[in-house]
Amino acid sequence: MSPVIRANVWLSGLILLLAGAAWWCQQDHRSPYETVTNLAPEQITLVRILREGQLLQHLEKQGQEWKRLPSGTPIKDREWLDKVLHIAELPSLHHFPMDESRLSDFGLKPPRYTLVLNDQSLELGMLDPASGLRYLRVGPTLHLITDSYTHLLYRKKP
Repeated sequence: MSPVIRANVWLSGLILLLAGAAWWCQQDHRSPYETVTNLAPEQITLVRILREGQLLQHLEKQGQEWKRLPSGTPIKDREWLDKVLHIAELPSLHHFPMDESRLSDFGLKPPRYTLVLNDQSLELGMLDPASGLRYLRVGPTLHLITDSYTHLLYRKKP
């Protein structure tokens, strides 16, 4: 076998190996972390944002359009709303069962902000001093999440 043919065989094998590796790497798109809720943004039809128990926003999806309740005015800033809806699928970087007697230790008695998506309540606590992650309570579970979206809840009018 000539050196040129041998080199072509080796290069062809290498190309097949790299193509197989690239295909295999693209097969698993899942995050290694579970999300804080089982909701996908497109499943959400009702959003309420509360600050210290006081309602700031009450939004409902009617058909394909989101409206502010009780006025029924359409939401103009869809980018803001999409980011708020994305909070439902944030990765839980760490989670553990919540002991009700320790709510104040995590800034959850009472929570400063509560985000209600459909019928699930997400209560935002304080930042963890060691990691800089935010405590988020969903039902009986306390999650640690990145704090990159919580500033969206402070906003008054979308």
